[in-house]
Amino acid sequence: MSALPQLQLRFVGADALARALRETGAPHLPLDRLADNYGVGNSALHQALTAKVGQLITTLQPHLRSSRVHWLGAQADVLALDMALVEHASQPFALAWVEIQAFTTMLPTCHTLQLAQRRLCDPGSTWLPHDPLPAGSDWVEHLRPWVAPRADTVLIEDHPRTSPAWADLAAARHWWQVDVHDWRELIPAGGYLRHAVTGVRYSHAWNRLILPDLPPFERSHAQAVLLAADKMSWHSHPAWYEGISKGTLAELALAPHEACHWVDNSVSSASPWTDGQPWVAKPVHGHSSHGVLLNPGPEELAALPGPRQWIVQRKFRQVPIARHPLTGQALFGEIRCMLGLRPGQPPWVMAWILRCSTNGIATMTGRDSAPGEGMTLLYFHQDGPCP
Repeated sequence: MSALPQLQLRFVGADALARALRETGAPHLPLDRLADNYGVGNSALHQALTAKVGQLITTLQPHLRSSRVHWLGAQADVLALDMALVEHASQPFALAWVEIQAFTTMLPTCHTLQLAQRRLCDPGSTWLPHDPLPAGSDWVEHLRPWVAPRADTVLIEDHPRTSPAWADLAAARHWWQVDVHDWRELIPAGGYLRHAVTGVRYSHAWNRLILPDLPPFERSHAQAVLLAADKMSWHSHPAWYEGISKGTLAELALAPHEACHWVDNSVSSASPWTDGQPWVAKPVHGHSSHGVLLNPGPEELAALPGPRQWIVQRKFRQVPIARHPLTGQALFGEIRCMLGLRPGQPPWVMAWILRCSTNGIATMTGRDSAPGEGMTLLYFHQDGPCP
């Protein structure tokens, strides 16, 4: 057994995956978002990931306090943590932080994908793409008290049916029987949310609405509606997309190969990231690689708005993890840890997601849709139930 982290891709084929997905009975998942493979990691990789995530959570503690956000009752209950596989002098790869987000709507798709992959490869009950469950537990029902604890749960998004996340939302509706609505269809009523047409009242919300994506007027309106629903309970509260963001990484002491820095247009001319080295500039509240600047020069950095709206990070040299058996193209990977946070309990991994690309850009909207690209799951051998 290797003492160094190892990750292998097991290819199943696009046609076989499409057939297995249909057999799950779940809503359609677009194949151009999904990789025709799955990942298998060794124990050394699992230990490295667990240690890296654990260190980050320890460092993040001051940023996870409810007092940091302006909405009463908002709690940090989820983190989506992205790591790239980058060059290392003496190991197959190193792990480098890419970004932090705070929503979970990829989880329903993960479940559908896991069911399909088990039909194709039967990795066995001891191979899991998440932390072990209590004995006799089902993954969907284990998550239900957290994502949809009541029958009157609504999943909120901006124009959900035209959203790139619609496949995730439809899968959430299928697995957890939640209603999915545009936030404009909901009105506050007695501290809860009510659908303006059907009159259905909701007491719990599963959030996918990203307030910074809305135009200023709509953002103020949406925030007023949600603030008025002050008796609601929440999963993935909208305040935490702002409370935890890419900018959080600039507040943390990270290793030199992954360190992030604030861009401040008042001092950028004297900053170390104008030294001719390749950097990447990222808008703090951006996602899906929207607005990212590759190799920005000093003038571009100086022109960015501030303060604390952009960060810079040294450009990674990613390493290929495999070549596609049909095309021979190199595939690069990023690992997303979907982490659940529970008061008084240790964090738990709900899913290890592997996102493959041929160009090193793992976002689902920035790919070439070549064979092998897309989202898949990363499996590890697990022993025993979780406490």
